[in-house]
Amino acid sequence: MAINKTELSFLNQLTSEIIILNEDLKIVWLNYSALNKGWVIDDKNNLITNQLSEVTNSSLVSLFKSAIRKNLSQTKRDFELINSKLEKREIDLTVRWSNSYECLIVEILCVDNLNKMVDSSKTFSIQKIAANLARTLAHEVKNPLSGIKGSAQILSKKLQDDFSTKFLKIIINETDRLNDIVTKILTPPSKPNLALFNIHSALEQVYALADADDNKVELIRDYDPSIPEINGDENLFIQAILNIVKNAQQAVENTENASITIKSRIQFGKPINGTIHPTVCSIEIKDNGPGIPNELQDQVFFPMVSVKDQGSGLGLTIAQDIIRIHGGGIIFSSNPGSTVFSIQIPLKLNNKESQIA
Repeated sequence: MAINKTELSFLNQLTSEIIILNEDLKIVWLNYSALNKGWVIDDKNNLITNQLSEVTNSSLVSLFKSAIRKNLSQTKRDFELINSKLEKREIDLTVRWSNSYECLIVEILCVDNLNKMVDSSKTFSIQKIAANLARTLAHEVKNPLSGIKGSAQILSKKLQDDFSTKFLKIIINETDRLNDIVTKILTPPSKPNLALFNIHSALEQVYALADADDNKVELIRDYDPSIPEINGDENLFIQAILNIVKNAQQAVENTENASITIKSRIQFGKPINGTIHPTVCSIEIKDNGPGIPNELQDQVFFPMVSVKDQGSGLGLTIAQDIIRIHGGGIIFSSNPGSTVFSIQIPLKLNNKESQIA
C-alpha cells in the first residue's frame, strides 16, 4: 500500500523526529521536528544530517538494513550521532519496517531533551513551593505590621517632642513600605485579558519605556519578524518584560560600555515547565553586567531575594507569575559579562503539510 503523505501530517505534532525511508533507504517523508533538527536530503534523496561522520553514517545504514532484512523493530538507547565536526547528540533511536506500507519508520528522541524536561519540571516545582511558602509567611507578617503601625500612630499623638516624632515617623513609613511588599506577595497576578497581539509591539513599548528611563545604556533590538501573533494579555507581557529589562539596567549601571539586547526568536522542541513543546516564542534579555552571584542563582525568582541593597526582590517573581499564567516559563544563565533571561511561550501554529517527494 502506498503512503499517503497528506495523512502523515498529524506526525508534525510530535516532538520526536520521524523519518520515513523506502527499501532503498531513500527519503520519503520528514516531520517538522526532524527538519528542525537538521535532517535534510541530498539531490538523490539520500538521507544526510550536517554531513554525518563516516562512523555514524555506517552505523545507521547497518541498523536500517538489519531492520528491513529481519522485518522487525529495533531500538538503540543512548545512541551517539556525530557529525563531521565531531559534534555529538545523544538519542534514543527506534526503527521499524512496515510491511503494510513498505517503508522504514525511524523515530528519534533526543535524550538531552528528556534531561532538560526533568530539570525544567524540577525547577518549576521548587519555585512553586517557594512562592507558596513566601505567600504563607507574608500572610502571617501582615497582621503584626498592622499592630505595629497602629501602636506607633497612637504614640505619635501622645508624644509630640521632636525626638519621638522623628522615630515614630520612621516606624510608620517603614511599616507602610513592608506592608506594600507583603500585599504584592499576597496579591496574585491579574487575570489576563486574552487577545492576539504582536509580540514586537509589546517589545517596542518596553524599549521606549526603558530608553526614557535610562538612555546611558545602549539598548539593542534583534527581532525575528516571522513570529506569529501570540494569544495573551499584552499589558501583562509588557510588565513582565519591563521588570526584567529594569533589573538588567540596574545590573549594568556601573559597567563600562553597558548594553542590553532584546532578542526574539522561534525555537523548536523546547521544554517548558516539564513539557516539551514543538514550537516556542523565545524572548531574550541579555546584559553585559557583572552577573548574578553564584550563591543567589538558585533563588533569583523567590520573593524578597535581590542582588540590589534597596531592591524588594519582587520584579522577577511577578514576571514569572505573569508568564506562567500564559503557559510559559522563564530560564536564565549568568556569568560575569553575560546574563541572559529567556521568556519562552508555547506557540500553536496552523498545521501545514510537510511533504518531500
